[in-house]
Amino acid sequence: MQARVKKALPGVACLLLLAGTVALLASPRALTGDPTGEVPLVMPDELGSWRGENMLFCTSDQCGRSYLERDLRAGGSRADLAFGLDEKMLERARGRAAYHAAPTNSLDGPVTADACPFCGSPLSVISVGEQTLLPESTPIFRKLYVRPGHPDVTATVVFSGMERRSIHRPQVCLVGQGNKITDEYTYEAKIGSGKTFPVRVLEISRPVRDARGEVAGELASVYAYWLFNPERETDSHLVRFLHMTIDNVLRSYRPRWGYASIAIPRDPLRPDAWKTELDAFLAAFRPVIAKVRADLDANRDRVLVIRGSSSSANRYEGAGPTSSAPAARTTNEE
Repeated sequence: MQARVKKALPGVACLLLLAGTVALLASPRALTGDPTGEVPLVMPDELGSWRGENMLFCTSDQCGRSYLERDLRAGGSRADLAFGLDEKMLERARGRAAYHAAPTNSLDGPVTADACPFCGSPLSVISVGEQTLLPESTPIFRKLYVRPGHPDVTATVVFSGMERRSIHRPQVCLVGQGNKITDEYTYEAKIGSGKTFPVRVLEISRPVRDARGEVAGELASVYAYWLFNPERETDSHLVRFLHMTIDNVLRSYRPRWGYASIAIPRDPLRPDAWKTELDAFLAAFRPVIAKVRADLDANRDRVLVIRGSSSSANRYEGAGPTSSAPAARTTNEE
């Protein structure tokens, strides 16, 4: 009898541990850090010598083109605008004169900020990839920054909530979107006054298609990112996971994490010129992130009671754009 009891003890202990875990997860739990509250971020219209532009994305996964809102509102014919933007990409990719060829699928009618000039699908402030891959209510803020005589800079900030999948390694989604990663490393950006700031850099390339849909070249770019919450910044997803685990388990502290990324075209004739551009932009952009970190920290003591699974409590109480944004949403709501 004793032998049977001893033999059964490990199994009984596992069942009791499992039952206790289930009961613990099912019981109400209080968290601080305001993981569902408003994200007080404003992407500036002016950032030093850069001018911010709103972007719109085609919601067709077969097209997936992006446009500047001001270009769409400027009018013109759909075919001319669609071809003109493709032509600019080809010129950048080839590093020489624009590619001259007539589009084969011209669209008649005026350009509007509601429909893709190339395929006619609805437009959204959120890309089709973001709407597909990210959980609903993921806050996303983005602008393209333009400075005369310099390459355009696309700055995007994504925030997690209760749903951890809102932030994931870009190596997965970038490749899934047709990009090829050619190198990856940590870069110490020079941000002024002898200071440096580490960001993770991916050197990527992707094919550029002409108006006939044929591959006409490759567009090289640099994708730099880092992660932050009210208490810390890092360029490592592993470090973020460790802090999330410690904060959640030992402190019942679950603040929003932010994921800031910067994309800059990489000139094949000047392969290191992007470093100067990134250094200058980060020096101007990091204070924007510092402000939102401080504003988020001001609500760190707000209590959220979780009943059931954490993901069921994922929501966004702010007014900014999210991954569940409807198509043809063109207003800037940061």
